[in-house]
Amino acid sequence: MELNITEFRTEKKPTLGAPLYTGYEAAIAAHGAKPIFRPAGTAPAVYGPGDLYSLLVRGKESNNAFFQFEAVVPEGGGPPPHVHSREDETFYVVRGSLEILLGDSTHLAKAGDFVYIPRGTVHQFKNVGSGVAVQLVTFSPAGIEKFFKEVFPAVKDPKAAPPPITDELIRKMNDAAPKYGLKFVPPPDGGKR
Repeated sequence: MELNITEFRTEKKPTLGAPLYTGYEAAIAAHGAKPIFRPAGTAPAVYGPGDLYSLLVRGKESNNAFFQFEAVVPEGGGPPPHVHSREDETFYVVRGSLEILLGDSTHLAKAGDFVYIPRGTVHQFKNVGSGVAVQLVTFSPAGIEKFFKEVFPAVKDPKAAPPPITDELIRKMNDAAPKYGLKFVPPPDGGKR
C-alpha cells in the first residue's frame, strides 16, 4: 500500500496495522511492547543451576521478540551442556571470564567478548576462573523464560549465595526440558570438565 504525505499532514487515518501518524508511541502500543526502564537490582530473579539470573526483559514485555537476563556466575557455576531447538542465543561477557563450549570446541571468553549460538548447537558456559563472572544472555525469540519460571526457584535475597544444585533441581530440569525444546547432553569429554 502506498501512503501519500497529504494523508499524514491531515491526520487522515491510513489503513495500516499500526497508527503511525500519531508517532512511534502509538506504533509500539499497537504491537504490544512498551519501553522499559529497569533500575539495577529491581528485575525479577531466579537461581539457575549455581547462578543468579536477573530477568531483564521477558517475552511478555518484548512481544516475544527476545528474552534477556543477566547471569551472575560464581566460581564453578554454569549450566550443563545443552541444546535449544527453538531459540538462538547470545552471550556478552561483562565481567570475569567464562569457559564456553560451542559444539566440539571450547573458548575462554573474557569481559567484552561476544558469543552467538545458533539453535541446534550444543553449548555451555562455566566459570572456571577466580571470582564472579557476569554476562548478558539473550534468546531470540522469547519463550525459554517459561522454563526458567517453571524450574528455577525465585530469588528472595539477591545478596545470598545461590543454593546448591540438588537432585531435585536436576530432575525438574530434565522433566521440563522437552516441553521447551531443550535437551541436556553429556559433556563432550565424558564429564572430566
